[in-house]
Amino acid sequence: MKDYPLFIALDGIDGCGKTTLAQGMYAEMTRMKRRVKLTREPGGTEVGMLLRQLLVNQKYDLEPETELMLYCADRLEHQTKLVIPNIQSGRDVISDRFMSSTYAYQIFGRGLDKNLLDFLTKYSVVKMPDITFIIDIDPQTALSRALDRLRRDNMMQDEGKFESLGVDFFDKVHNGFKWYVDTHPNTWVINGMQPKEKVLSDVMDILDNFV
Repeated sequence: MKDYPLFIALDGIDGCGKTTLAQGMYAEMTRMKRRVKLTREPGGTEVGMLLRQLLVNQKYDLEPETELMLYCADRLEHQTKLVIPNIQSGRDVISDRFMSSTYAYQIFGRGLDKNLLDFLTKYSVVKMPDITFIIDIDPQTALSRALDRLRRDNMMQDEGKFESLGVDFFDKVHNGFKWYVDTHPNTWVINGMQPKEKVLSDVMDILDNFV
Protein backbone atom coordinates (compact mmCIF):
# COMPACT_ATOMS: atom_id res chain seq x y z
CA MET A 1 0.00 0.00 0.00
CA LYS A 2 1.10 3.56 -0.64
CA ASP A 3 3.21 5.19 2.06
CA TYR A 4 1.23 8.45 1.93
CA PRO A 5 -2.30 9.09 3.27
CA LEU A 6 -5.05 7.86 0.96
CA PHE A 7 -8.50 9.29 0.37
CA ILE A 8 -10.73 6.27 -0.31
CA ALA A 9 -14.41 6.43 -1.29
CA LEU A 10 -16.82 3.51 -0.87
CA ASP A 11 -20.05 3.63 -2.80
CA GLY A 12 -23.00 1.64 -4.11
CA ILE A 13 -26.74 1.26 -3.61
CA ASP A 14 -28.17 1.40 -0.10
CA GLY A 15 -27.85 -2.09 1.37
CA CYS A 16 -24.74 -3.05 -0.61
CA GLY A 17 -22.55 -3.45 2.50
CA LYS A 18 -20.48 -0.25 2.47
CA THR A 19 -20.59 0.31 6.22
CA THR A 20 -19.51 -3.26 7.01
CA LEU A 21 -16.70 -2.95 4.46
CA ALA A 22 -15.55 0.38 5.91
CA GLN A 23 -15.32 -1.12 9.39
CA GLY A 24 -13.37 -4.09 8.05
CA MET A 25 -10.97 -1.83 6.19
CA TYR A 26 -10.48 0.28 9.30
CA ALA A 27 -9.51 -2.80 11.31
CA GLU A 28 -7.13 -4.11 8.63
CA MET A 29 -5.42 -0.78 7.99
CA THR A 30 -5.09 -0.05 11.71
CA ARG A 31 -3.46 -3.47 12.10
CA MET A 32 -0.98 -2.31 9.43
CA LYS A 33 -0.11 0.64 11.73
CA ARG A 34 -1.86 3.18 9.50
CA ARG A 35 -3.86 6.02 11.03
CA VAL A 36 -7.39 5.95 9.61
CA LYS A 37 -10.43 8.23 9.79
CA LEU A 38 -13.87 6.81 8.94
CA THR A 39 -16.47 9.27 7.74
CA ARG A 40 -19.60 9.49 5.59
CA GLU A 41 -21.59 11.69 3.25
CA PRO A 42 -23.86 13.29 4.14
CA GLY A 43 -23.19 13.76 7.82
CA GLY A 44 -19.43 13.65 8.33
CA THR A 45 -19.36 17.10 9.96
CA GLU A 46 -21.57 18.91 12.48
CA VAL A 47 -23.20 20.92 9.69
CA GLY A 48 -23.40 17.75 7.64
CA MET A 49 -25.50 16.08 10.34
CA LEU A 50 -28.06 18.88 10.01
CA LEU A 51 -28.05 18.55 6.23
CA ARG A 52 -28.41 14.78 6.52
CA GLN A 53 -31.65 15.19 8.46
CA LEU A 54 -33.06 17.29 5.61
CA LEU A 55 -31.82 14.94 2.92
CA VAL A 56 -32.81 11.46 4.10
CA ASN A 57 -35.74 12.03 6.47
CA GLN A 58 -39.08 11.32 4.81
CA LYS A 59 -40.62 14.29 6.65
CA TYR A 60 -38.92 16.79 4.31
CA ASP A 61 -40.23 16.82 0.74
CA LEU A 62 -37.42 18.73 -0.96
CA GLU A 63 -37.36 19.68 -4.60
CA PRO A 64 -34.90 17.33 -6.37
CA GLU A 65 -32.70 20.29 -7.40
CA THR A 66 -32.64 21.52 -3.79
CA GLU A 67 -31.63 18.02 -2.73
CA LEU A 68 -28.77 17.99 -5.23
CA MET A 69 -27.46 21.40 -4.12
CA LEU A 70 -27.58 20.40 -0.46
CA TYR A 71 -25.53 17.27 -1.21
CA CYS A 72 -22.93 19.48 -2.86
CA ALA A 73 -22.99 21.89 0.11
CA ASP A 74 -22.42 18.97 2.46
CA ARG A 75 -19.55 17.77 0.27
CA LEU A 76 -17.77 21.12 0.39
CA GLU A 77 -18.10 21.29 4.18
CA HIS A 78 -16.93 17.68 4.45
CA GLN A 79 -13.90 18.25 2.25
CA THR A 80 -12.72 21.47 3.88
CA LYS A 81 -13.53 20.62 7.51
CA LEU A 82 -12.68 16.90 7.66
CA VAL A 83 -11.21 15.17 4.60
CA ILE A 84 -8.37 17.54 3.76
CA PRO A 85 -7.32 18.31 7.38
CA ASN A 86 -7.13 14.60 8.20
CA ILE A 87 -5.09 13.80 5.09
CA GLN A 88 -2.77 16.71 5.86
CA SER A 89 -2.26 15.32 9.36
CA GLY A 90 -1.22 11.93 7.94
CA ARG A 91 -4.46 9.93 8.21
CA ASP A 92 -6.08 7.80 5.55
CA VAL A 93 -9.70 8.87 5.06
CA ILE A 94 -12.38 6.30 4.18
CA SER A 95 -15.64 7.96 3.15
CA ASP A 96 -18.92 6.03 3.06
CA ARG A 97 -20.30 7.67 -0.15
CA PHE A 98 -18.92 10.44 -2.30
CA MET A 99 -19.63 12.18 -5.61
CA SER A 100 -20.50 8.91 -7.38
CA SER A 101 -23.64 8.70 -5.23
CA THR A 102 -24.86 12.12 -6.32
CA TYR A 103 -24.52 11.20 -9.99
CA ALA A 104 -26.22 7.84 -9.40
CA TYR A 105 -29.08 9.02 -7.17
CA GLN A 106 -29.77 12.56 -8.35
CA ILE A 107 -28.85 12.41 -12.06
CA PHE A 108 -29.82 8.84 -12.91
CA GLY A 109 -32.36 8.19 -10.13
CA ARG A 110 -34.06 11.58 -10.01
CA GLY A 111 -33.47 12.37 -13.68
CA LEU A 112 -31.85 15.77 -13.11
CA ASP A 113 -29.62 17.64 -15.57
CA LYS A 114 -26.07 16.31 -15.40
CA ASN A 115 -24.73 19.75 -16.38
CA LEU A 116 -26.00 21.17 -13.09
CA LEU A 117 -23.99 18.67 -11.05
CA ASP A 118 -20.94 19.06 -13.30
CA PHE A 119 -21.06 22.81 -12.61
CA LEU A 120 -21.53 22.50 -8.84
CA THR A 121 -18.81 19.86 -8.59
CA LYS A 122 -16.23 22.39 -9.79
CA TYR A 123 -16.92 24.40 -6.63
CA SER A 124 -17.69 21.67 -4.10
CA VAL A 125 -14.93 19.11 -4.72
CA VAL A 126 -11.47 20.24 -3.67
CA LYS A 127 -9.91 16.77 -3.66
CA MET A 128 -11.01 13.68 -5.57
CA PRO A 129 -10.49 10.25 -3.97
CA ASP A 130 -7.26 8.47 -4.77
CA ILE A 131 -9.40 5.40 -5.37
CA THR A 132 -13.14 4.65 -5.37
CA PHE A 133 -14.73 1.25 -4.77
CA ILE A 134 -18.25 0.66 -6.08
CA ILE A 135 -19.87 -2.29 -4.33
CA ASP A 136 -22.05 -3.89 -7.00
CA ILE A 137 -25.16 -5.77 -5.90
CA ASP A 138 -28.51 -6.74 -7.36
CA PRO A 139 -30.92 -3.78 -6.76
CA GLN A 140 -33.71 -5.95 -5.36
CA THR A 141 -31.32 -7.64 -2.91
CA ALA A 142 -29.91 -4.26 -1.89
CA LEU A 143 -33.37 -2.78 -1.32
CA SER A 144 -34.47 -5.77 0.77
CA ARG A 145 -31.35 -5.53 2.92
CA ALA A 146 -31.73 -1.77 3.38
CA LEU A 147 -35.40 -2.02 4.33
CA ASP A 148 -34.69 -4.84 6.78
CA ARG A 149 -32.01 -2.72 8.47
CA LEU A 150 -34.22 0.39 8.67
CA ARG A 151 -37.12 -1.55 10.16
CA ARG A 152 -34.86 -3.35 12.62
CA ASP A 153 -33.41 -0.04 13.82
CA ASN A 154 -36.79 1.75 13.70
CA MET A 155 -35.28 4.31 11.29
CA MET A 156 -37.67 4.07 8.33
CA GLN A 157 -38.97 7.63 8.84
CA ASP A 158 -35.62 9.20 9.74
CA GLU A 159 -33.41 7.54 7.10
CA GLY A 160 -35.64 5.83 4.54
CA LYS A 161 -36.44 8.49 1.93
CA PHE A 162 -34.75 6.74 -0.98
CA GLU A 163 -35.66 3.21 0.07
CA SER A 164 -39.32 4.27 -0.01
CA LEU A 165 -39.00 4.97 -3.76
CA GLY A 166 -38.85 1.26 -4.59
CA VAL A 167 -36.87 -1.07 -6.82
CA ASP A 168 -37.46 0.84 -10.09
CA PHE A 169 -35.64 3.81 -8.59
CA PHE A 170 -32.85 1.51 -7.37
CA ASP A 171 -32.51 0.08 -10.90
CA LYS A 172 -31.86 3.59 -12.23
CA VAL A 173 -29.34 4.26 -9.47
CA HIS A 174 -27.60 0.97 -10.26
CA ASN A 175 -27.23 2.12 -13.88
CA GLY A 176 -25.79 5.39 -12.61
CA PHE A 177 -23.05 3.64 -10.70
CA LYS A 178 -22.20 1.56 -13.79
CA TRP A 179 -21.90 4.79 -15.79
CA TYR A 180 -19.64 6.30 -13.12
CA VAL A 181 -17.29 3.33 -13.22
CA ASP A 182 -17.00 3.61 -17.01
CA THR A 183 -16.29 7.35 -16.98
CA HIS A 184 -14.05 7.97 -13.95
CA PRO A 185 -10.47 6.76 -13.43
CA ASN A 186 -9.27 4.84 -10.37
CA THR A 187 -12.74 3.38 -9.83
CA TRP A 188 -13.05 -0.34 -9.08
CA VAL A 189 -16.14 -2.55 -9.07
CA ILE A 190 -16.36 -5.10 -6.25
CA ASN A 191 -18.85 -7.98 -6.31
CA GLY A 192 -21.06 -7.27 -3.31
CA MET A 193 -22.95 -10.57 -3.63
CA GLN A 194 -19.92 -12.39 -2.16
CA PRO A 195 -19.46 -13.08 1.57
CA LYS A 196 -18.34 -9.95 3.43
CA GLU A 197 -14.93 -11.51 4.13
CA LYS A 198 -14.31 -11.94 0.38
CA VAL A 199 -15.45 -8.38 -0.35
CA LEU A 200 -12.94 -7.08 2.20
CA SER A 201 -10.21 -9.37 0.85
CA ASP A 202 -10.77 -8.16 -2.73
CA VAL A 203 -10.58 -4.52 -1.67
CA MET A 204 -7.42 -5.00 0.40
CA ASP A 205 -5.74 -6.89 -2.48
CA ILE A 206 -6.40 -3.93 -4.78
CA LEU A 207 -5.10 -1.46 -2.18
CA ASP A 208 -1.96 -3.56 -1.65
CA ASN A 209 -1.18 -3.31 -5.35
CA PHE A 210 -2.51 0.21 -5.89
CA VAL A 211 -0.14 2.25 -8.03
